[in-house]
Amino acid sequence: MKRLVFRIFGALILILGMVSCYPTRNVPADSYLYTRNSYKIKKGKIESHNISSYFKQKTNSKILIIRPYTWFYDIGTIFKDSSKLFNFFTKTIGEAPILYDSSLVNPTMENINQHLKNLGYYNADIYARIIKKKYIKTARVQYVIVPNEPYRINKFDFDIENRIVKSFVLADWGRSLLDTGMIFSISVLEQERSRISSQLRNEGFYYFNKSQISFIADTNLNSHRVNVTLKIDEQEERKNLEDTTIKYIKDIQYKYKKIYIIPEVSDITSGENIDTTKFSYDYDHRGMVDYYFIHTKELAVNPKTILQTLFIKPNRFYKNKDVSQTYRALNNLSIYKYVNINIHDLHQEIDGFGQLECYIRLSKMAKYDIVSNSEVKNTAGELGLEQNFGLVSRNTFKNGEVLRVNIRGALEVQSVTNSDNPPNTILKIFNTFEAGINTSLEIPRFFAPVRRNFFSRYFTPKTIFNLGYNYQDRPDYTRRIINGTFGYKWISNTRTSHILNPVELSSVKIFPTPEFQETIDAYEDPRIKYSYQDHLVLGMSYSYLFNNKKVNNRRPFKFFFSKIELGGIPYSFFSSVVGNHRDSIGQYFIGDLPYTQFARAEIDFRYNIPTNNGNTMHVFRINLGAGVPLGSSVAIPFEKSFYIGGANSLRGWTIGTLGPGSFNSGSTSFEVTGDIKIEMNYEFRFPISKPLMGAIFTDVGNVFLINKSESMPGGEFKINDFYTKLAVDVGYGLRYDMNFLIIRFDIAHPIYQPYFPAGDRWTMRSQGTNSHILIAYNFAIGYPF
Repeated sequence: MKRLVFRIFGALILILGMVSCYPTRNVPADSYLYTRNSYKIKKGKIESHNISSYFKQKTNSKILIIRPYTWFYDIGTIFKDSSKLFNFFTKTIGEAPILYDSSLVNPTMENINQHLKNLGYYNADIYARIIKKKYIKTARVQYVIVPNEPYRINKFDFDIENRIVKSFVLADWGRSLLDTGMIFSISVLEQERSRISSQLRNEGFYYFNKSQISFIADTNLNSHRVNVTLKIDEQEERKNLEDTTIKYIKDIQYKYKKIYIIPEVSDITSGENIDTTKFSYDYDHRGMVDYYFIHTKELAVNPKTILQTLFIKPNRFYKNKDVSQTYRALNNLSIYKYVNINIHDLHQEIDGFGQLECYIRLSKMAKYDIVSNSEVKNTAGELGLEQNFGLVSRNTFKNGEVLRVNIRGALEVQSVTNSDNPPNTILKIFNTFEAGINTSLEIPRFFAPVRRNFFSRYFTPKTIFNLGYNYQDRPDYTRRIINGTFGYKWISNTRTSHILNPVELSSVKIFPTPEFQETIDAYEDPRIKYSYQDHLVLGMSYSYLFNNKKVNNRRPFKFFFSKIELGGIPYSFFSSVVGNHRDSIGQYFIGDLPYTQFARAEIDFRYNIPTNNGNTMHVFRINLGAGVPLGSSVAIPFEKSFYIGGANSLRGWTIGTLGPGSFNSGSTSFEVTGDIKIEMNYEFRFPISKPLMGAIFTDVGNVFLINKSESMPGGEFKINDFYTKLAVDVGYGLRYDMNFLIIRFDIAHPIYQPYFPAGDRWTMRSQGTNSHILIAYNFAIGYPF
């Protein structure tokens, strides 16, 4: 009976897909549903093109090969006009069929032709192939492009009247985007205009504008060669639109004469007595420079804290990048809600340089914030309640520090248990209780015994101290964890950030129940025993993060995260020198805790491809990791091991129940971990109706052991067959976007189960006499990756 139901369900899906491909019931006679734009390049290639963005006529939205929105529109037209069902299907979730419009073919070819000219292909030939299928009432157009020979740059000349400007342009010409022999591309010329303008504005030319830059092209039609002249005019200014008088502004370099800082704008507008206090500061050991603070009260923030974020300096040349960097550094302090920088021309010249005056206006955030957050969570299918209370103190010690204290409590249902004892929690439906406190202090500079200018100030550095305590009460054991870190965070550019933690401390003490201890002792695998013993992690780590996503960006973007950790190094060397206590297997002790030795590395790469004007998204992810025990350690610590499954990983399996390799314990006695992790994910996200989104996904991956284990056969990683042990699932889900929060619900089905016998692994069903279709439900907050 069940098999019949699933066959009927599959047939309905197939019919739905076929109907959705060409929903033409509402296409009028002698009209055609427009199904596709395409292009073909013949007899050559075109460099750096984006031809598809120049199509004038759009097509209906698709999910893979089907058009569900047009199909929903067709359903809606069955109902009475203006009825609720009519409006829901045709307006809320439906999309009217887009008909082929022959009047848009020639404008599209003109668009493409102009685009090709901008790329240097002035003699391209374009024609359209229109394919109509009358029996299914569809039409598509293919634009055939013959690029022919492009024009190339033959030589450069310069027409720059201003001697100083010319010297800067020529000195920096080695970084030019233009070169002889390259295709004469208008888009590259525009990029070069921006580059030269940015260069000059960062050399003190305050008034310079890229509109002053133009290129004169002298073409030779017979040789397809172009002589290019770079021309830079003097800056001009009109007082108003009616004024026909043109005033030419001298292209000279500008310096800052005086810089004023208003540390709290609201105090100045209150009408109280205003004081101006001069502070001297030495940035780079080139001498003291003076800044002027305008205030009415005692300064709440140490002036030195503000001054060390400023890249705008008295008696130094104006640089546009220094203004941007100052904005970023002041906002990075996390104590100001408002930052405004105003620059004024004093209309003076000293030694041939123009003079500027700068006002930096600041407005502080509230000194204290209390944050409360309640959450109903579902961690890999396990129900839980969580409550957080947090206190934020800004400018705690008057040097821009940010102190955060967070108290957390949680109740959860845990399926991993070896005890028949009743839950020892307030609410009997939960069997796990967790509580903790975490404190962090963020200092807006490198806190290190080196000179202040040892590191580049453009890094906007921070030093972070973190200390926390966590208590876990589970049916099998209680665990107490003390952790602390000391490290640095800095930003090398707008896309890249770094975290270096020279000290990472984690002390884990576990108190198992007698029944659970017997279970642990019964296992021969030393990894299991090692995972549930008291231990100390003394480590260090370095993390690198790259993200080139921009707000409302419709271009593909990347995310890359990597982390390297070392544990017990070089502490083992010091222990051997001072003769610390060692046990029978060679573990060193600090106090009564053995500390672990390991090396661990992890990378997470994501590639997002927006399509359909950003309405849909293809997301690819690769997550790899490996950990190696060192010295006398028999395994990497449990909390440093890799696991797989759950709402943000392989969604067809509950977290910690898959692997390692083709091994299957068949129980939930212990969370399964490994030394190596391989995971790949793909997700297609599409709109259903605002704010509801849909998704179709597949996940591939598993965890593995580095060494062969007699108690976990098939769990080790082997280069020649590891791919046969990668589990696979498929699924679909919904995302509800509340702007500030995304609620996600996913349904996943395992389709390749590597722990089954070879030949029986490609299945969605469980094994045994009561075989059934496997379904995993995942409820979570936010996107999985």
